[in-house]
Amino acid sequence: MLDGKPLRGLFFAKGSRMASGHVMAAGLGRALRQMEQTIGHFFSDRQLLQEALTHSTFAYEHRDKESTDNERLEFLGDAVLDLAVSDVLFRRPEKFAEGIMTKTRALVVRENTLASLAKDIGLGELLLLGKGEEATGGRDKPSNLANAMEAILGAIYLDAGYQKACQVIRNLLEDPLRLAIAGDLVYDYKSRLLELVQATRGNSILQFQIMEESGPVHERQFTAGVLVDDQLIATGIGCSKKEAEQQAAREALGRLDCDRSGCSTRPEEDDTTGG
Repeated sequence: MLDGKPLRGLFFAKGSRMASGHVMAAGLGRALRQMEQTIGHFFSDRQLLQEALTHSTFAYEHRDKESTDNERLEFLGDAVLDLAVSDVLFRRPEKFAEGIMTKTRALVVRENTLASLAKDIGLGELLLLGKGEEATGGRDKPSNLANAMEAILGAIYLDAGYQKACQVIRNLLEDPLRLAIAGDLVYDYKSRLLELVQATRGNSILQFQIMEESGPVHERQFTAGVLVDDQLIATGIGCSKKEAEQQAAREALGRLDCDRSGCSTRPEEDDTTGG
């Protein structure tokens, strides 16, 4: 019955199997249609859509119902995505060299970009997850989101062909592509900061330090600090040490000026105005 509670026995369409137990029953179809409208493709084969949203843990828990996970579609979508982005870069009027196209494509198709895109279209709320994966925050895991995004692209390719899949990819990744081409799509802030400080030829020394750990074991939170010449420049918080260091590095990049003589912090902007 549709009693407003999350149900695991909902159908995507007649003949398909189980749908998400996370999205409220009454709003499931609406959420799916909203996602399809956002990406610019309404699936003719609803089974493909369901498969694209099915995590391996859910398929394992429902193996008696022959549920199929999205890993095969993810494999296909990864290839379609690589080709579509390569095609866009190849046809750019700048006629980029092979090395630049390779680096740009790597930025655009990496997990961070796809996970962010998946969040933007509400994909996490629609994932079919096993109980354990659900309990450990699987809807927000970048790997799950990025994999599902690739599976969706693979499903579009099978449902409507390469041209449609390429059109969807170009539309969804327009901003990341533009930023990557301009050199403004950065995820490895730690490496960028290291390069900046190394330009001082040893006149400034960079250090990362975990300053605090808090929260229960399954929800640890870390605070990292960036120190240059033993001076704390910035801090960052994350669910892992690596994430905290990246966030701290990102903050530090906005506060440091470095040249061959060393690094210095930029003066704070004065918000006061003279009378």
